[in-house]
Amino acid sequence: MEGDAGARQLNPTDADETPDESLAVSTEEHSGDVSDPPEDSLGGFDDGSVDRRPSRLGVGSVVCICMLLVLLAGGAGAGGYLALRSHHDSEAIARTEAAALAAARDCVTATQAPDTAAMLASQSKIIECSTGAFGLQAPLYSSVLAEAYQAANVQVKVSDLRAAVERHNDDGSIEVLVALRTKVTNSEAADQEQGYRLRVQMAPADGTYKIADIKQVAS
Repeated sequence: MEGDAGARQLNPTDADETPDESLAVSTEEHSGDVSDPPEDSLGGFDDGSVDRRPSRLGVGSVVCICMLLVLLAGGAGAGGYLALRSHHDSEAIARTEAAALAAARDCVTATQAPDTAAMLASQSKIIECSTGAFGLQAPLYSSVLAEAYQAANVQVKVSDLRAAVERHNDDGSIEVLVALRTKVTNSEAADQEQGYRLRVQMAPADGTYKIADIKQVAS
């Protein structure tokens, strides 16, 4: 029997063919550990196990923010509309003032005819430029002026004429201050320098501005 035992121990073939039970058990246990991971390691994928921070904004806060944004947008739109309207109003005022100033210069120049011959054409211009209360006086005013030119053989040179808007009236008329300097020659003197200012009320009429009143003011 000792011979057989020794033969079995020295025979490598028999030793390799006989599996070691201890190794088999160890391998099964190891493979079991790999295939069945502990439940704790899978817990990270559970949504319930992850701590979530509570939302700092409630439904009421979100609604308030939305309402505030809407109000801000509406305010910006209203502000833009008012700014645009103000711009358009400013442009309209500038156009009316420019028209009133141009008409005032033109009509006042008609009262300063260069000589008696030109005064005949100026009479028609003065009447054409008049409206309102001054419109009733314009025929007489231009007639008296023409007679004065003829009587003294008047010649007038306008050296400077400036006009500026003084104020707007509630009825739509515009007060214009006109400052002018002239050199007057008549039968008694030559090149007499005269300077004076006129307050001219320009009123809208017939698509333009006309003189509704005219007064001389102190310098």
